[in-house]
Amino acid sequence: MSLARAVHPFPSLLVTAVTAGIAFIAVSDPPLGTVAVLAAGMLCFQFAIGIANDVADAPEDAATKPWKAIPRGVLSRQQAVAATAGFAGAGMLVTSGLPFGAWLVGLGGLVCGLLYDVQFKRTALSWLPLAVALPLVPVWVYLSLDAWDQVLWWVFPLGGLLGLSLHLANQLPDLAFEPGNRGAAHRIGARRTMAASLGLYGAATVLASAVLFATSIAGLGALVAFGALFTGSLASRSVSFFGRDGFFGLLATSSALVGVIFLAGVG
Repeated sequence: MSLARAVHPFPSLLVTAVTAGIAFIAVSDPPLGTVAVLAAGMLCFQFAIGIANDVADAPEDAATKPWKAIPRGVLSRQQAVAATAGFAGAGMLVTSGLPFGAWLVGLGGLVCGLLYDVQFKRTALSWLPLAVALPLVPVWVYLSLDAWDQVLWWVFPLGGLLGLSLHLANQLPDLAFEPGNRGAAHRIGARRTMAASLGLYGAATVLASAVLFATSIAGLGALVAFGALFTGSLASRSVSFFGRDGFFGLLATSSALVGVIFLAGVG
């Protein structure tokens, strides 16, 4: 189990599923080969980022999370580094047949994730990589399918807000285990982190709803607003319902739905 968790399966599979879903929003009948390439490439990239995160955290995990694969000795750091390189290389190879611009966007997302793991995670700019990388997901898909539209520029502020929200929610459960970490959430404390994360998610849903209403897609705008209210009502009980990562899981799933609904409306 600890070995399987080294690839961070929940976020990896969620992002991969959203990537494949966006392809069917971007084009009514996308080439299945391209969809498979996007999904396989994203899964490899996410696995690489997840394992690299465990490599970077290994010294702290030895003291605070001994159940994880590297501290337990199920996976050595050398093997984990090799697996990170292997998954990253496989992702770049699998997606090499995409248009060059799209391939570079995919590579940019991978670089953001790895930079977070090895450079930004313990700094005041820990929020930056995910805020940049999240909007790159739909950009990557739309460029790969030659389906870009000017209204999709809205994915950058929307994805940035959701990325910052998710980053804070992801750091929240680990605050007590990482007293020496100086990431964004560690600097403001648990209570403010949860409030800020939920507030940023709320701001993203307001933006998404406003754009959808402005483009005469009121039904989808109302759906986003209703989803935000439902998510907010569950937030305070998410950990008791779903476990220590429950708040992050709730926001990640809700954010994915916001993104899919928004793209279905404007894309």
